[in-house]
Amino acid sequence: MSEKDGVYYNALYAEYSALLTENQREAFDMTYGLDLSLGEIAEIKGVSKQSVADALAASKKQLVQYEEKLGLARKRSEMLAAMETLSGDGLKAALKKILGED
Repeated sequence: MSEKDGVYYNALYAEYSALLTENQREAFDMTYGLDLSLGEIAEIKGVSKQSVADALAASKKQLVQYEEKLGLARKRSEMLAAMETLSGDGLKAALKKILGED
């Protein structure tokens, strides 16, 4: 996994973690938050590496599906970019466009 992938999945996790199962959140947190290997997580949780890999894959798939349907991480990124480069009426117009209120 590249660093770019980790940043992408962490952005999605920030938006949608509450929608994942507890098992998926634990696998994600231990992998991306604590930087533990699948083997280390499996040992801690008392499950197989395959079980951890399955939970992690399911969490990543679910996060991507939520983003495809809701687009919250994309909208947040676009709003932050607009706020960095625009001000006043230009900012208001850009945010309305991002939010689909134009």
